[in-house]
Amino acid sequence: MFLGSCFASSKESLASSPASSSDISDLTIASAVYDEIFATEKVIELSEEDHAFPSVWGFDTRLHALFQGTLYGGNVSFTESIVESIRIKKKVKGDKKFKTIFEKPIRSNEDFKIELIDYYEPVGTVEYAYVPVISGGENNYITNRVESWFDSYFICEKDISYPMVLDTRFDKKLTQRTNLIELLGREKPVVLKGGKIRYFSGDISCTFIELKEDGWQTHSSWEYRNGIYDFLTNGQPKILKDFLGNVYMVAVTSSDITEESDHYEHVTTKFSVAECGSAYEAGDLYDNGFIDADFDR
Repeated sequence: MFLGSCFASSKESLASSPASSSDISDLTIASAVYDEIFATEKVIELSEEDHAFPSVWGFDTRLHALFQGTLYGGNVSFTESIVESIRIKKKVKGDKKFKTIFEKPIRSNEDFKIELIDYYEPVGTVEYAYVPVISGGENNYITNRVESWFDSYFICEKDISYPMVLDTRFDKKLTQRTNLIELLGREKPVVLKGGKIRYFSGDISCTFIELKEDGWQTHSSWEYRNGIYDFLTNGQPKILKDFLGNVYMVAVTSSDITEESDHYEHVTTKFSVAECGSAYEAGDLYDNGFIDADFDR
């Protein structure tokens, strides 16, 4: 059934396009017994064997009324009078569960609208959840999945992200601590792993030039590069992500940031980094200032 501003009794209700492009603000049903009403912006396919509507709310869902003792059918069963806050949660490959990345107190209906830039989103499938908090507990999750894709490296903090596109190279190594013990009367040595030490480190090189709509800003690359040097030396941890889906929480470890150049507008910057925490652990993200919500340690 296709609904514009008409209902099934209209002659246009089975037309291949809506009868009207105006928004529907009211729906009236009468003269029948209704078990369920479902409205969505997404085109769904129902097989001849299964006529069940989706039971999970999504961002495309506009109305789903089951008439189980109430006329409720909206995608929010709450108002600002009972909702304390809204949490935004995220789950990516490598996460064991959803982790809270943002929380906003609710004081009016306008507060339910949230715009959030996620600079730590890796390549691949990313699932977000919009979760109301009522009486200290989390209500039903409204989830949405997106496919993330990029073809370069990025180095980020909470509110800023720099792409690393030109001449980028990351020579990394995985470090662990082991001891080799040679014993009398034993042909082969004994290898002992010392502690839980295990982290990536490496050297990064990149030509930093700002990209705008009219192309690479080579004439002002020195100014752009100096801003990145302030960013790299501010003592704050960074998130480093690549086009393969890897995400690292790192600190800049090199005492010197060096430059190599074959032209004054082509300068390659080199510096070293080492992991200082887990980009998948909510506690590490909070302790290092990447997120403001500390609920999911």
